[in-house]
Amino acid sequence: MCGKYAIATETLKILIVGTPRTGNTWVKRCLSLIYDLPVVDFSLPEFWRPFDAHPYDQLGHRWIAHQHLPPFDSIVRWARDRNVILITTTRHPADTLVSLYHYARNFGARGEIERETLELLQMSDKQDKREANSTSSNGLQAYVREKFFKTLHFSITWLQRRFSYGIRYESLWDKPFETIETLTNQISPVSWQHIRDCLEKCQLEQMRKDAQGDAAFFRGGGLGNWKTSLPAEIVEMLRHLSPYASQIEWLGYRLDDYPIASIPPTLTLRSPPARTALSFLGPTFMAAEETNCPEVYYRWLNSVSDKDPYHGRTRPAITNLGTYIYENRLDLQVAFPDPYGSDRVAFSHWFTEVNFVGVQKLDPFFLVPVYESWLTGPHPSFNPIHCPTQTA
Repeated sequence: MCGKYAIATETLKILIVGTPRTGNTWVKRCLSLIYDLPVVDFSLPEFWRPFDAHPYDQLGHRWIAHQHLPPFDSIVRWARDRNVILITTTRHPADTLVSLYHYARNFGARGEIERETLELLQMSDKQDKREANSTSSNGLQAYVREKFFKTLHFSITWLQRRFSYGIRYESLWDKPFETIETLTNQISPVSWQHIRDCLEKCQLEQMRKDAQGDAAFFRGGGLGNWKTSLPAEIVEMLRHLSPYASQIEWLGYRLDDYPIASIPPTLTLRSPPARTALSFLGPTFMAAEETNCPEVYYRWLNSVSDKDPYHGRTRPAITNLGTYIYENRLDLQVAFPDPYGSDRVAFSHWFTEVNFVGVQKLDPFFLVPVYESWLTGPHPSFNPIHCPTQTA
């Protein structure tokens, strides 16, 4: 059990942070009913600018919201100062992938999904219209290779920093009362009958009715749908392509009960890109004898920065490549004046999510080590919820 938090409900503010399609809306609906909290829109902060607390302070004295973002220091400090309760949801990554695919197909036109993700997932949709519940491969392969690990990353970051309560989608499905009661006992206890009454209104069928024209948002729920929906090659990519095996294991999930398939090795390997992918690097970045050995060169680029005063002990890792780009971009130095300290998460987010160098984006080969650097320290433990060891 967690230590008691018990905040006054008249000033209760709850922010659900993590990966999309993992139960965010479900938890938000349940807690909104239990505590009679208004649901508000929590806009993404402009992480490259000085944090402006004003629009978030204007949300009111009590509310609930959700957003998909990493634990920027500015947001964490703001949440700590306002006694905001942070909650992170998780779900089996393969089920999350299926849900994201169908969400893009049903709601992509609304502009709520980042353009590149939408194009890749809708490419799959155009390639395969045979079955309503199927997922086709080509666009999905590209999405898994290029982007899905970034989406899984959001929940990992909050749980790794241990700022938030953690709830598994599977626990909500299998034992909703026990899970929600355990959580509310930490936030502000309420009667078991009230919880049961509110959970009746949180059942998927009821939420579909309430959503009316958006009923497809609550597609099907359930556990393990990936076993009949995902093509074998996608499962093998999740099993072997870095960083998925480490992410899945760190979150406490497995793919063991799915048959092993034979697929082209290129689908599960991340080979170093051609040297031309780093044409923006200056000729004096490394000595010629080092750059002439690509294996050594790439390993050094992906290693913890020689200039990091914490020498990799603080997550996320800032790599030598990250340092080089930072030191040669005045705009980054202005936006993130302390890349190894208070701006570490924000700069890392730019490096892994934005990272335009001229007109080209960095190959995932150079990003994966940063995502893997988060997968250290104690794994989250759900019994049935994960407890923070730090208040935000």
